[in-house]
Amino acid sequence: MDKIKLYQQSIIEIYQDIAKTYKGTTNPLDVHLVLDKEHLHYQLLMLGWRGDDYIFQSLLHTDIKKGKIWIQWNTTEYPFEEELVKKGIPPSEIVLGMKHPDYRQYTDYAAA
Repeated sequence: MDKIKLYQQSIIEIYQDIAKTYKGTTNPLDVHLVLDKEHLHYQLLMLGWRGDDYIFQSLLHTDIKKGKIWIQWNTTEYPFEEELVKKGIPPSEIVLGMKHPDYRQYTDYAAA
């Protein structure tokens, strides 16, 4: 299987598992998966009304760019990068985009 296809499949499977968890809670908000396979952008969103407040929150945002998986944002309790490694993706192919570039070199993952 092509590397990018493997990355897409792994990302989507993990997103679907996480989305099921959020949908299965007592959470009154809607959970949306945004899976842009053409442009290689993936998001898990939560939105809706909680009382008088409208909530729109990005829980997880991942891109595939320059041949690597970039985790741009993760406010879930799931260590997304660890789930990717469990699926066989080497840490050297995962970039923690939400970490400052100067500090990425101190992680177990790719600097860029």
